[in-house]
Amino acid sequence: MDDLLKIKVTIADRVYPMSISASQEASLRSSATKINATIKKLEENYAVRDKQDVLAMCALQYAAKLEQNDNNIS
Repeated sequence: MDDLLKIKVTIADRVYPMSISASQEASLRSSATKINATIKKLEENYAVRDKQDVLAMCALQYAAKLEQNDNNIS
């Protein structure tokens, strides 16, 4: 079994401790950075009530991109 690496990732001002394989670290950190950038952009462009609203909007954007990519592959 691979040795797990313990990291902390911050998303929307909350820290999430994770145990991951070393090969996942770069992509997880990059993903967290992109999520935080999207959150910041959404907060600047829309009147949002709280972080939950921004996180939902962010999740919807990424899910729509994934869906679009899946449709383009098919």
